[in-house]
Amino acid sequence: MANPLPNEKELYKKIYRERISMDPQVWDLLYNRVGDDITTINLLCQLHLCDCQPIPVQEARKILTYTRHIKELLSHITNISDDNQKTFPVFVGTVPLHSILREMFTHYIGNDIYMINLIVEDATDPMQPEPLSVASTQKILNHTRSIRDFMDKLRQATMPGGVRVTEDDEQETKDKPSLELELTKESVFARVRKLLAHEFNMSEENIQLETHFANDLQLDSVDAIRVVMLLEEGFGFEIPDDDYEGVVTVGQAVDYVLKRLKGN
Repeated sequence: MANPLPNEKELYKKIYRERISMDPQVWDLLYNRVGDDITTINLLCQLHLCDCQPIPVQEARKILTYTRHIKELLSHITNISDDNQKTFPVFVGTVPLHSILREMFTHYIGNDIYMINLIVEDATDPMQPEPLSVASTQKILNHTRSIRDFMDKLRQATMPGGVRVTEDDEQETKDKPSLELELTKESVFARVRKLLAHEFNMSEENIQLETHFANDLQLDSVDAIRVVMLLEEGFGFEIPDDDYEGVVTVGQAVDYVLKRLKGN
């Protein structure tokens, strides 16, 4: 799996803050094209893993065909030219992508595809070809899973539904309580709970002080960034990354907000 970028958290926060997006049609194309190739690679690998058998050389070489498709599409997405516009008209007006998105696509998908190719090419070397081992096959599945996980996270961050402002959101904001809160734990908790329920489309009853963001609300690392952004926008101050590193429950978030509001 591709190692995370050292500034991954900052990149996702920038995506949310600047509302960096990708056209939904481009995402649909990505999921259809990349998804089909990834699914085919997975089926080929799982077919042989089920029998604990290595993948024959001729079958293994097919994987390189599918990774080439993905590399070509990645090249079209991260670069703009007249040929690209003719090949994928949906890209017109949507590329070149924001530099952050280009960096993330190239790093995460590019590195995983590169590693898959290394694994397959090593086994299918014309000078000494040999079947793709069970261990190597499992490594390929790990890389395809990494690609899917990355795409899901980035799509969540760049599609409508993230921390974005729409007409409905503006109206909802007008309906939210004023920032002039009585500085008590109860009042801050009430506001935090309302913000979380609205952002993640859940019942306020499911959000208590002892509620764990990951274990109880099933929020992942990208959702954690959304929580930070939500508190920053909801209470009017910036939260340094180090401050929020150990905050894992709603109660801890409330205590942190209360401390900041009191100027401690």
